[in-house]
Amino acid sequence: MASLMARVKRLIKPLVPTRLLARRRMIPAQSPINVDVVVGDPAARQAWLEASPPTVRLVSPETYGAPPEITVGLVGTGDPTATGVRAVTTRPLSPEEKGQLAAPLADDSVGASVLGPAEWDGGSGLRVEPLAIAVTPAAWAEVGGSPPDDVNLRGLLARLTAAGHRLAISPTPGIPASAPRVDPIRAAGAAVILAAVPLHDVGGGFRGAQLAMELCRRGIHVAYVAEYGSGHSVDLGLRFVHPLLEEYRRQDFDVAAYLDRVETDLKLALVELPSQPMWDATRRLSRSGFRVVYDLIDDWSDEALGGWWYRAEVEDQFIGSADTLTGSARALVRNLEQRSGGRSVTYIPNGVNQNMFAGSGGGVPSDVPPGAGPLLSYHGSLYGDWFDWDALRAVAEAFPEARVQVIGDEHGHPPVPDNIHFLGLKPQFQLPDYLAAADVSLVPFKLNETTHAVSPLKAYESLAMGVPVAAPPLEPLVGVEGTFLDEDLPEAVRAALAAPGLDADRARAAHGWAERVGRLFAALDLPLPPPDGSDIRVRERPTVRYEPVDRAR
Repeated sequence: MASLMARVKRLIKPLVPTRLLARRRMIPAQSPINVDVVVGDPAARQAWLEASPPTVRLVSPETYGAPPEITVGLVGTGDPTATGVRAVTTRPLSPEEKGQLAAPLADDSVGASVLGPAEWDGGSGLRVEPLAIAVTPAAWAEVGGSPPDDVNLRGLLARLTAAGHRLAISPTPGIPASAPRVDPIRAAGAAVILAAVPLHDVGGGFRGAQLAMELCRRGIHVAYVAEYGSGHSVDLGLRFVHPLLEEYRRQDFDVAAYLDRVETDLKLALVELPSQPMWDATRRLSRSGFRVVYDLIDDWSDEALGGWWYRAEVEDQFIGSADTLTGSARALVRNLEQRSGGRSVTYIPNGVNQNMFAGSGGGVPSDVPPGAGPLLSYHGSLYGDWFDWDALRAVAEAFPEARVQVIGDEHGHPPVPDNIHFLGLKPQFQLPDYLAAADVSLVPFKLNETTHAVSPLKAYESLAMGVPVAAPPLEPLVGVEGTFLDEDLPEAVRAALAAPGLDADRARAAHGWAERVGRLFAALDLPLPPPDGSDIRVRERPTVRYEPVDRAR
């Protein structure tokens, strides 16, 4: 029994650890979570305190200072040249209501003030029916303002929530309606990405998040839908902000409401997780004219990856019904070719965010290990049977003068030499500064069927920064310029240290996500929209949890 429980724990931990499930039951992901509820009545304050989690703070209206001046406009009639605090409302406001709306913005930590019926529902979190929203100039500019035709203000509220701005909710009488967003999607295209984990997983540095970023850069609206939460032990509070990006948990993604909003001809569904719930969503999207791409990114039949949810017959449904098949590694391409009866499968390896990994602007981070020896670097996941702790230890012992920095969420590790330094999980946008200081980038993976089917983003990110890569002879890296492959990882490191410098510009062009998305659109026989000059902004705004004594002021 003990061994069975250990096996179950090993399978589940990478995706949905117990501590994460408990937290997400308390704080649903699609509810505003950095929240002040502005309530003066003692009985109402007590009711909110008892019903809501420690991320909600209760504030008396009189604690705010002098409110700022606000420009108020009905939905669809706002002055686009207005400056200062803007307020959008679904109906005219009384002077008292305008005062309620403006008061919380005297607090510099509040990004937006919301007026309307509100309640904390233990099942769905904070429910708000926004009658009016006032937004600071900085928050307004960051989220792209209110979406066009956002007649019920759900779109603006969703944008502010996704960006992690602190919201001050002033409840008014009534029960909030559970209305969906209605602002239409009129972008160059509409793409739904059906993935396993949320955008902030692994600091934002994984395939689904990078595809979402590149599509948004090209004027395509992206609805990113994740089945699971993140398994990290720390919350960096990463928020991915772009007017064309929406993020959902799968159970909160209302396919019918989404389809009602789509008013564009280019419609794509990119499926990364072949689970039964995702099949239900995919089938509805396909019936509504979405072209379905099944993108095989892992060998899900491996129990360490597919765990308890994987069913081969369900994946066969995705393979058989997809309009286009793609794979991130050649082994996965061969897998799809065989299981599809010889259909054409496009090889689209992982890549690098060519805008982000274009040089270092922040200088050497303060936690880079000091010393004069070479700096060897690893960044990525630190769990799984494929990570080779013995190889990492062998590198550290073979180069005792070297500094080995390990970047990732560390859940415990075997004994290692003193020159291995664990720096913890970092947001992806900070990685260029760490790589700029490195002499060699490591990929300490074991050689097996799982790793031959892995396309290491970390390798392409390192090459884009001009850093050579030392790795075992993984099939996806064979023939990639700037990688030095050897079953003896220390030997690969020696070759990388002795090699001449790399052409980082050429690596970015060869392995950028622009090139990868170009392959996808070629497989779909569609023209690739050009970049529109925008980029997803990543912000660090962790969820604040208050001690009981600090929850009311």
